[in-house]
Formats: sequence, C-alpha cells, structure tokens
Amino acid sequence: MASKDVELGRATAAVAEKVVAELTAANRVLQSVGLGEVPDYAINGGVVLSTVPQEILSLSEVRQMTTLAALWRLWAKGKNVAAMHPDMASELATYRLGTLPGQLFRNLARYVNLMVVFAEPPTMELNAGGGGRGRLLAILFSGRRTPDKLLCLTSDHRMDEIAVAVICEPLAEDGSPLSPPPGGTTPLLEFCHLTIPARTGDKFTAEDLALRIARKGGRTAPTDAQCAIVTRALQVAVYLCSSKADIASPPPPRGKAAKPGKQRRWNKPDTFLRLGWRLGPRLKAARVRAQEARRSAAQRAGGNGAAGGWRQYTHLRAGHMKIVWYGPGKTLSDSRLIEPYWVSEDLLDADGEAPEGIIRPVR
Repeated sequence: MASKDVELGRATAAVAEKVVAELTAANRVLQSVGLGEVPDYAINGGVVLSTVPQEILSLSEVRQMTTLAALWRLWAKGKNVAAMHPDMASELATYRLGTLPGQLFRNLARYVNLMVVFAEPPTMELNAGGGGRGRLLAILFSGRRTPDKLLCLTSDHRMDEIAVAVICEPLAEDGSPLSPPPGGTTPLLEFCHLTIPARTGDKFTAEDLALRIARKGGRTAPTDAQCAIVTRALQVAVYLCSSKADIASPPPPRGKAAKPGKQRRWNKPDTFLRLGWRLGPRLKAARVRAQEARRSAAQRAGGNGAAGGWRQYTHLRAGHMKIVWYGPGKTLSDSRLIEPYWVSEDLLDADGEAPEGIIRPVR
C-alpha cells in the first residue's frame, strides 16, 4: 500500500497534468488556425490583435488563448513545479498580510516561472463566469514588462510586475467535477489573471489588487470571491519570496521501477519541488494542540471570571507573514513566516495544557 506522501505526489502529478493539458490545448488551437506565432508576440512584441482574422475565433478568444499559450511557452523553458502540501495550504490560508513592498516579489526569480500545484485542491468561490464553487488547482507565476505589457521570465531584470494566473476547476452544484465539453477529454478550467507590482517603492495591499480587478470588470468594489483569490495568491507568493521557505526536492524513488507498459506518459517537469511538506504538518499539529488546550482550559475554568480582575488564558498567538529589511541602508527585502507561538508558555502544565488563567488586579 502506498504511503501518504506517495499518494499526495500522485495526486499532485494528476492536477499538474490537467493544468498543463489546458495550456497546451490553447497553444494547439492557435497553431491549427494559423496563429501559432501570436503567443511569441505576447512575449517579444510586434503584433496588434485587432488585425487578426476573426472568422473562426473571436477577438476575446484569441486574446485568452494567446495569454495561456504564452504562459505555457515561458513555463516550458524551465518546467518548474512545486507541490503544496495540504496542511501547508490550509495553514498558510490563515496567515495575515499587511502592506507589501513591490520589490519583495523580485525574489520569485529564485524559482523561474514557478507553477504551484495543490496536492489536495481547496474549494473556493469562483470569480468569473456564473460564479459558484470550484477547486483551486494551481497558481502560475510569470514576469511582465511595462509599458508594453509583454510577458517574460521572473528572472528577467527588465521585469517590473508579476503576472499571476490562478487556475480553478468549476464544480457542479453537488460538488462533483463538471463534465468535459463536447469533443473534449477534460473539463474547461477557469483562469483569473492579476498582476503584482514588483518595482522599488511600490506598496499595496491585497484589497488594492482586488479593487484593480474589479475596476477592470466595471465594478466599483471587489467581490468576496475576488478578494479571496487575490489573498490566496499573495499568501503563496509572499511565502515563496522567503529565503527560508520550506522548499525541497523530493527524495529519490525507492524500490523497483515501473514496467514499461505501466509507466505514466506525462512529461515530468524538469524541477519538481515539495512546498511545505516538513513545515505544514508541524503547523497543523501546533494548531490542534492549541485548540485542545483552549477547550481544556475553558472546561476547568467553568466560564467563571474573577471578581475585581480579568482572566487571561495562556494561548497560542496566530502566525503571520513578516517583511524583513536588510542590506546596505535596509534596501533589500525578504519575507518570514512567523509560526504560531505560545504566550506565557512557562505556565503550561506537564501535559502541555493551558492553566485556568492568570488573575491580575484592576489598575
């Protein structure tokens, strides 16, 4: 029987294969109608899409497929994939973000045009189409140059924005995956595109980026789904920018190789990384212990306060992302994941449980 890690690895490969298939399909469609060179123009410049014939595809379809095909061509230069551990994904989603400096995201050059794939895709509200629920499959990071808005590698020194594609799979009302369209083999995926400023001096919040998406759609305020998508993308991006992020290559395979007839035909990425496979389970275990300690302390306290004072329980302070400045004149930035930690840890009993509380006089 396969171990949990092996099962998660297989699930990640299946999700990544589905995303790559959608990107390559856009590339094939453009080539089939004689527009195979258009994605290169989205990278190098040199064409106006309004001049493209629209007998087969509409202008909006050509634009969408051009972006997807260009993203795939850039990603294919390195084929970097990071598998996000389910525990890391759930814990990272609870971490708070404040005002972020744009230059921090230039650290994404460490992993060129990385595709972060969720081993167990979380469910969230979709942004486009008719809304509804969907599964967050992957987040693809690329670079972008302005004012021409040309796509590039995240390691390109000319990059001044991060182009982010949040890739989701719509679900039916009963929570099951939608059926593939006629003639297709996989359901159509939904792509939400946003850009993250990466210039020195840029400062913004998740709400600022969500508002930018809303205004492009003609709205004066972002929807809850837009805010959730932007926040999730930024949480992942900020953590990837940390020089101490839990990112490692998987161990070499053990045991016998698969028989030739049973090998997977998917073109494995050149770089397959594990994201949060060590830290994620540890953070989840700490949160579970904190919840149990709070319940135990509340039961012992019986819900009674102390007259003339207030009761403060030993508790686990929530984790968050912190921006650290360093270097000459504090001009370089890095991110740090501050793990949850105990307040008044010395008051925990031998079983690691919180006491009833601390009585302090009123001042």
